[in-house]
Amino acid sequence: MPRFWFGPDLFWFFNYDYGTRRYPRTKPRAGAKSELNFFEAIFSFLFGDGDPNADLEERRWQTIGTLIRDTDGVVIAEQITPYLDNLGQGWSKEYEDYMLPVLSRFNGLPEVTPEGSIVYRFPDLQVTASDRRRASLSAYLKEIPRRFSLATSGQIMLAIGLGAANIIGALVLGGLLQDQVLVAELGGLVAFVNSIYWLLLAYGTAFLSIPLVRYFWVQWRNGKIESRNELRQQQAIALNRAGAEVQKKLAYAKQFARRSVVNKENLAYTTEQDLIEQEAAQRDKLDAQWQKRLEERGNP
Repeated sequence: MPRFWFGPDLFWFFNYDYGTRRYPRTKPRAGAKSELNFFEAIFSFLFGDGDPNADLEERRWQTIGTLIRDTDGVVIAEQITPYLDNLGQGWSKEYEDYMLPVLSRFNGLPEVTPEGSIVYRFPDLQVTASDRRRASLSAYLKEIPRRFSLATSGQIMLAIGLGAANIIGALVLGGLLQDQVLVAELGGLVAFVNSIYWLLLAYGTAFLSIPLVRYFWVQWRNGKIESRNELRQQQAIALNRAGAEVQKKLAYAKQFARRSVVNKENLAYTTEQDLIEQEAAQRDKLDAQWQKRLEERGNP
């Protein structure tokens, strides 16, 4: 709505972060104090608190990239499926078409095993700047269920009471405005209230109907989230219970697994020294290696 107001900012009550940074990753303990003030609690009761999975794609690709690095740059499809959705059906799933976005994002290459299976190698992720520890990753990508509101139960009950008071007040006011002759005689404020009565009644009704509709919508969305989590969990369980065929693929993948750590010895160029000086040092190093080889060949 346009804000034609030149005085103090009366809308600061609603100016809070609506993104995932505010959304807690874990459910607060019972009896924990809410961080929302009264106006924020009313807004949360009416419209919720944003999508807790707004960063889902970012978490997905970050986890997949970390997994590939931890496996020294080579994976099989069964290791990636617990972090993907929409694996496809029929031939599309059998030929592992769902791995194409992963290959495109991380510049991967498919390698065919002697049995005709496929492993995936990612040369760019086999090079690291330091020899770091393997990260601790979740077995599958887990979406966070939506919450109806971050307000406490007391704040929600207070909001419901406020909505009920709005409806009751509107109904009582409607009874008082039944005498249209008296309303016309009084005029002024009474006539104005009579003209906007249906707006007041609609506001009181919407104050409770919007959260009610949103409650069932949240339950429906959480059902979808739970189904996707269960599918990804089943993929992780299937990997842990891998049969002989998957074990052969994992063994074949280890043949391509390697990790290259870039350090001062194998770094081609660095910003610590002028480029011309670095090229001269590289030529001196190559000349020394070549001279050493000549001397070794000359010795019996």
